[in-house]
Amino acid sequence: MAFDGFPSGAPMTVLPQALLRDLAPAMTDPAELIVTLYAMELIGGQRRFPRRVRAADLREQRPLIGALAGVCVDREVDEAYEDGLSAAVRRGSLLLGRMQSEGRWTEWLALNDADGRRALKSASMPASVDRVTGRDAAYSSAPEIWQSAFGTPMPPILAEELKAAEARYGADWLFDAFAESAANNARSWRYVRAILERWETEGRDGGDATTGTAAGGLESSRYRHLFRE
Repeated sequence: MAFDGFPSGAPMTVLPQALLRDLAPAMTDPAELIVTLYAMELIGGQRRFPRRVRAADLREQRPLIGALAGVCVDREVDEAYEDGLSAAVRRGSLLLGRMQSEGRWTEWLALNDADGRRALKSASMPASVDRVTGRDAAYSSAPEIWQSAFGTPMPPILAEELKAAEARYGADWLFDAFAESAANNARSWRYVRAILERWETEGRDGGDATTGTAAGGLESSRYRHLFRE
């Protein structure tokens, strides 16, 4: 279907020149570009300064879902979104931080500029895995563990797979694998699954999860190869 053209006076989304000249040419996964563009649109539309948005609100954007479904035909939308957001945070174009309120962690996104860094000044990756996941609370099911670690509801499409993983590995292993994933800024079930499979074949090493920063926490992770560069 041919595009009829932009209407006169249509709202415009301002994009940083660095995105077009430096970042976009380096992106090999279209999901990263799509997530970055829609995140910039949502963040740019905020009237309050410093500007930030909830990660859960970005995930609910229908145009974003449609773009991922239409372009990333090699995977499910949820997986494409996770891949795109993880890549953008790892690259540093987007900042991801967590803030705790009433015992629950909420993930916030901001553009990696002076305003965005101010927006997340009080929201950061917790200093320990226990603070990321609320270790002292009782989480007995995969959806609760997902919500606790990632701050968003578990995608329904993954319900059966996570249920099977919980039955196979147990809630404790599942909890710890999600904790390590969250500490490394890796909001991906594929990442968590790789941790569980490694533990199953090589055994638990007993070490603490590596704690990363909001803009680059995957650098020292041995699971980094799971993400597209």
